[in-house]
Amino acid sequence: MDGRSSLLAVPSASFPAVSRNFSPSASEPCWRLSLVLPAYNEEAGIQQAIEEACQALEELTTAYEILVVDDGSGDGTADLVAELAAERPHVRLLRHESNRGYGAALRTGFAAARFERVAFTDADCQFHLADLGRLLPLSDRYSLVVGWRQHRQDPWRRRFLSRGYNMLTSALLGTRVRDCDCALKVFQREVLPKLLPETNTFFVNAEMLTKARQRGLEVAEVSVRHRPRLRGQSKVSLREVPRTLATLLPFWWSHVLFPTGRAGHGNAPVRAHRDISTPCSPIVFGILLLLAATLFFLRLRAPLLEPQEPRYAEIPRQMFRLGHLLVPVLHGEPYLDKPPLLYWLVMGSYAVFGVHDWAARLVPGLAGVLTVLLTYWWGRRVVGERAGLCGALVLCLSAGFVYRQRMLNMDSLLCLWVTAALASAHAALTPLVSFPNSGGDTKGVRQGWWFLSATACGLGLLTKGPVALVLIAMPLVLYTFLEPRCARPCWRDWTLFVLLAAALAAPWYVAVMMQVPDFAYTFFWRHHVERFLRPFDHQKPAWFYLPGLLAGMLPWTLLLPGFLRFLSRRSLHAARRRPPALGFFLLSSLLCLVFFSASGCKRPAYILPAMPPLALALGCYLNLLVPRPRRQTDTGIRLLWQWRSRLAGLATLLVLILALAILTLVGFKHLLSPSTVWILVLLAACSFALLCTRRLSWGVCAAVTFVVLTLGVYYLQPAYNRQFARHHLTRADGW
Repeated sequence: MDGRSSLLAVPSASFPAVSRNFSPSASEPCWRLSLVLPAYNEEAGIQQAIEEACQALEELTTAYEILVVDDGSGDGTADLVAELAAERPHVRLLRHESNRGYGAALRTGFAAARFERVAFTDADCQFHLADLGRLLPLSDRYSLVVGWRQHRQDPWRRRFLSRGYNMLTSALLGTRVRDCDCALKVFQREVLPKLLPETNTFFVNAEMLTKARQRGLEVAEVSVRHRPRLRGQSKVSLREVPRTLATLLPFWWSHVLFPTGRAGHGNAPVRAHRDISTPCSPIVFGILLLLAATLFFLRLRAPLLEPQEPRYAEIPRQMFRLGHLLVPVLHGEPYLDKPPLLYWLVMGSYAVFGVHDWAARLVPGLAGVLTVLLTYWWGRRVVGERAGLCGALVLCLSAGFVYRQRMLNMDSLLCLWVTAALASAHAALTPLVSFPNSGGDTKGVRQGWWFLSATACGLGLLTKGPVALVLIAMPLVLYTFLEPRCARPCWRDWTLFVLLAAALAAPWYVAVMMQVPDFAYTFFWRHHVERFLRPFDHQKPAWFYLPGLLAGMLPWTLLLPGFLRFLSRRSLHAARRRPPALGFFLLSSLLCLVFFSASGCKRPAYILPAMPPLALALGCYLNLLVPRPRRQTDTGIRLLWQWRSRLAGLATLLVLILALAILTLVGFKHLLSPSTVWILVLLAACSFALLCTRRLSWGVCAAVTFVVLTLGVYYLQPAYNRQFARHHLTRADGW
């Protein structure tokens, strides 16, 4: 089996009607059947349900039992069943002292079942139990046989909700049955321990069908008759829809998409993330530091690129010269579009190194280096050494990230704070070790990491305003809803988070509002709310960021087709290879992309905070593509360099082809001297000819990408900036 369940759909015409006088003969199979009837306040109809069940089962088999599970009914259901059980030896009463839910009732009934076939149905008498004669023959060949209601007799509203629910469970969980919640199913008893539901709501049907599919159990589907409900009240209503969704989505997330580390998947403890006390490899750290420092600090003397870089270099120069440390100024007027943290850091760089263009660029360059190292630390902590290394390399060697992060703007610094806040919060929410049946971490969030995340959020508020809180809070809130294994922040944790972040940023905001009366309206309303909802500049279509993000992360976006297939696989074997941290990476990146895509005002650099978590997600997949080390000497770097892949070869050649195309364009635009262009073209062409006939590794791909990016930073970016730079706004004098 490949992990996909086999589904057989059998029309009603395939089976003749069950004879009322049927009795099994010696030549015909005799099924020993346990029928579970969950009941909650069913006093009005429970007697009819039991009598119909006895009559139907007597015609099908001589060995049967009817297990009525009273789920803490407040009426006379239990007493009535007890009286019937005293008269009918095949009827047994099981009781819950309190109402525990539909799933708990089924678990109780399944655990008490004694026969080889176990079926269940509701106590509302909406099914002809004689139709079990259509399901039981198939149970000899199929682990699970489910019914689907033909000519369903429910009101239109319930049929409409049921149809939508079936479509949703089929799309998310892969149940692949037309009537997921049909309460007439037959199981082989030996498979029930693998399918026992964990939830207590009506979601149990979808849960059991999902577990059957994941384990490759074969499922057959048969049409059954349905009739209107005559007594009692249905326990399914519109109020159950949000409750069911609140169960469905976390189940889909933690059982279908990212089930690694779930209780019951083995007896050994599952390591959720690495202990920070384990020292990282100095070789890996040194290599990453060297790569990042080269790409972010090389040729910082290139002219500032119009129009943003000169503005963000001139504002701190004028603030320092005029002694305005609180209110940013430009040409003697308050400039209140952005908070001052970037300006303060650039002022500090001017004070140490003097007023130069390269001194201003030290701040985003340092932010880029720290973001790469922080990405490595984040990935190493939650998904392991090699996956963290792969994610950091993907980020550091993405041309779009290098280009945007070298620019003097707010987004390069905001990317650092958002990444730091998400990484710290992830560490706060994720338990160090998860044991089977432990139910996750019950000690709450780890306060040290939680407060560190709030501190980074506060620095983000001082860098670009409320957008930092949005980019951090959205993935945290959604992740704690979807991931049942993580720690649950209480209202006190969220309050402390917001208060600590505000304590860092609020003093500046309050002080400026006291000096500039219209600051609150200009900053919060005009430059945040209006620019998001009714943009007055930089209007772009909703799909604006996606092409730039994909192109900016070449050649690593070649991993995306296989990565998407990897995410879509529903077998339990494939799902167990997806760590829960991968889900947090994807949430952080996708929500950032969706948020800025929904905004009316769009600039290319806004998408920078989405790149570190996306790089880690691709790093997780790249780590799975490379074989696991067989010897202790097989380090992550060694395997990345030695293990050859066809896709790695294509990615390497793509980098060289893009380099040749860009050099051709540079030659036509006369950005570089002809001799320099010809030397670089010759170098790229020789490299292509040398490598095109070989099967290459991802380490070679990373090395070639680094060389191409380094040459681009050294030659192309300064030439490009010179074309758009009018003059140097920052000068060493004029303080």
